[in-house]
Amino acid sequence: MAENDPTLIESILAARDWAHGKVAPYVTWLPDWLEPYAVDALAILVLFAALVAIAKSGADLWRRAIWAPRALWRLATGYEPPESETKIAGEAAKRAEEAAQRTEQKVDALRALLTAQAKKTEESGASLPEDAIERAVAAAQEVLLSNDPSKAEAQKALREGKVQAAEDALEEAFNREAEAATLIDDEATQLKAKAARTAREKAALTATRSVAEALRWYQKAAELEPENFWTQIEMARLHQVSGNLGAAFRVAQAALHTAKADRDRSVALDEIGDVLRSQGDLGKALESYQASMVIAKRLAQADASNAGLQRDLSVSHERIGDLQEIRGEIAAANETYEASLIIAQSLADRFPDHPQFQSDLQITKRRLVELRAKLE
Repeated sequence: MAENDPTLIESILAARDWAHGKVAPYVTWLPDWLEPYAVDALAILVLFAALVAIAKSGADLWRRAIWAPRALWRLATGYEPPESETKIAGEAAKRAEEAAQRTEQKVDALRALLTAQAKKTEESGASLPEDAIERAVAAAQEVLLSNDPSKAEAQKALREGKVQAAEDALEEAFNREAEAATLIDDEATQLKAKAARTAREKAALTATRSVAEALRWYQKAAELEPENFWTQIEMARLHQVSGNLGAAFRVAQAALHTAKADRDRSVALDEIGDVLRSQGDLGKALESYQASMVIAKRLAQADASNAGLQRDLSVSHERIGDLQEIRGEIAAANETYEASLIIAQSLADRFPDHPQFQSDLQITKRRLVELRAKLE
């Protein structure tokens, strides 16, 4: 401390005098006896505010001094600190939600386009599977929601309502994936499965305008992934609507051998029954339907809350009922349809806003009216 430096007391008194000088002009209107006290009180407030400002400035300067080297290092190296996992996950979820919303907006427009295309195909005299449109819409939705860069062109085409362009883009993607699948031994299985899935998507879209071309694409999928159950089922259905019942039966039998889950076995048995029915072998068709229903009933009883399994059992009843009607067993068909009605009514009551269950109920009721009329 230098000889002429003020002491702490002198510094405090000097600060007080400075504060007095700042506030005194503003309290001259007070009575003389109150003015000194008011000056002291305001001076204290001024000093406190000054100290807070000095402390804040000091803290800011300290932070800058601490962070300056790190900021300079980041600027020099181009380093950016990684984002937190929570932030990354949140942004990913937001992008996924936005993508789902955009996809939902496009689905209705695509459904209309595919429905028009299917109608035009049928008007030309060709037969299509009953679920061709739903399969095509599901495939389009799958493409739109895909994170696969190879589907980018197909996604763009579908968003613009260009179904044929989407098919062409999927074909190009398939060619690239199929070629890669044949070249890279270590990744062959995975790449073949990926290419097969693309071929199935292409086939499902194509089926609304050409069964023959759709079959060709399902065949490509089968060559890459021979044990895929649903490829075999779709091929069996398309062979059947095209009138090639022998091929339909062979592929349906292959699907039964491929099936690993009980529900898949039930589906395959139904397909075999459908082919046998088309071939006129009603006895064996009934056996296949009944074998399927045994599985469907067991699954439905094991999980009574599963609406999908309950509907499977209802549809199984109706398949048998339709066949009994063809065989002239009207009373048995009526009884079988009444069993289906119980399930259909339950599902419609549980899900009043579900269009499929409401439609199922109306169809079942109409069929019962037709059967009861034949009994009279």
